[in-house]
Amino acid sequence: MAAPEDVFEYISSNNVRWVDLQFFDVEGRINRTSINAREINTSSFSKGISCGDLKEVYGWPTEGELLLMPDANTFGRVPWEPSTMRLICNVILAPSGERFLKDPRYVPERALVNAKAMGITDVTATSEIEFYVFDNVTVDKMTPQRGPNCLIESREAPWSPSPLWNSPKGAYFSQPFDTLYSARTQVAEVIEDNFRYIITRHFHGRSTSGQQTLALAPLSLAESSDAVETTKFTVRNLAFIANSMATFMPFPIMGERGNQLLTGFTLWKKDENVFYDSTDKYAQISQNARYFVGGLLEHAAALSIFTSPNPNSYKRLNADPHYIAWGKRNPSAAVRIENEIRNDRKGKRVIFNLADPSANPYLVYGVVAAAGLDGIKNKTDPGKPVDTNLAEMDEEEMSKAGVKFLPNNIMEAIAALETDNKFLKGILSSDILESYLEDKIEEHKEQAARPTSYEFEKYFNM
Repeated sequence: MAAPEDVFEYISSNNVRWVDLQFFDVEGRINRTSINAREINTSSFSKGISCGDLKEVYGWPTEGELLLMPDANTFGRVPWEPSTMRLICNVILAPSGERFLKDPRYVPERALVNAKAMGITDVTATSEIEFYVFDNVTVDKMTPQRGPNCLIESREAPWSPSPLWNSPKGAYFSQPFDTLYSARTQVAEVIEDNFRYIITRHFHGRSTSGQQTLALAPLSLAESSDAVETTKFTVRNLAFIANSMATFMPFPIMGERGNQLLTGFTLWKKDENVFYDSTDKYAQISQNARYFVGGLLEHAAALSIFTSPNPNSYKRLNADPHYIAWGKRNPSAAVRIENEIRNDRKGKRVIFNLADPSANPYLVYGVVAAAGLDGIKNKTDPGKPVDTNLAEMDEEEMSKAGVKFLPNNIMEAIAALETDNKFLKGILSSDILESYLEDKIEEHKEQAARPTSYEFEKYFNM
């Protein structure tokens, strides 16, 4: 763990002149303000920094002025700027010094507090992030009344005039067909060398048109969220510098598989993996792991509004359906038990398959952990695992196997949360939840009010 002294040393030894103070809104968008490095001192890390009117981001705070409290553990060089480093900040209340409840970074920390109250030492999470890199995207934003207009250019796309790119699948492409290998390697090395988050592997994504995949090593909940946001920050900026465009949009291309954010959870009691049991014949998982899975399945529908946060998210799930079930093989199940390596005492994880990278990772890691912990608390039975191919089962077969269905859109997800939210008590404040749901409902209304290109194709001559 880094201390303020490490930050001061880094500033002085690396000729840093500017410090980017980064913080996040309720939906997970990165915000920043830059201050002169001379303004950073010991009190910055104990009393916070006043650097603008933050109600522009969070709305009117009734409790008083908001300050930014830098987290020394998040310092890192911004390598595409000549003399800038960054610090991720907590948002605090000036009068009391307490945490601001609408700061999403507080959510995974509160989940960890609840876990420790149950005797858990730590909760760690891994992340596997998918995104697309396009050569160019143009959208008519000025005259939407003229009809939908979006053009995507990708050197790897099936519509590219080159005969090289005609494969229906993109997973694990090799060069030269993986045209972005060097760029992806550069992203991974920038993240490791400058921000100290470990990239365990990277490869071409499952879809052909420039989809990429990066996997991050396990970290505590809040640190995993920081790592995901840092990855998005790095990818977008390096793509921009290279005159390309990166997107974490869940479903940008019809006919291809969308972007997902795979999250793997492990509970620890000191150095003991709570999820591992060498005597278990199914997947070497403990009873507490089964209860954790049970909590995820019980609350999966309610979690959807956080893990699939916008209308485009549900287009991804319609194109690549997922179901409320669990097992050790099914990629279409909401929960998968990692079981590739036997007797992996340290690596046993529960994989949650439903999130996409447009989601706010601070909310995702916090609420998903809360759902699993609620399953342990209430000893929720997950039912029998399903290891047959869900994509080939009909509804009757799914019903017999106990498989259930996820919400089809934002409004169904909100309705599910309204009937199932007790497990979030103490994790999400009413302020952050109300603000978040207001944004989601507004997005639904805006999306529903606009005709799509498909509607012109289908109904223009009706």
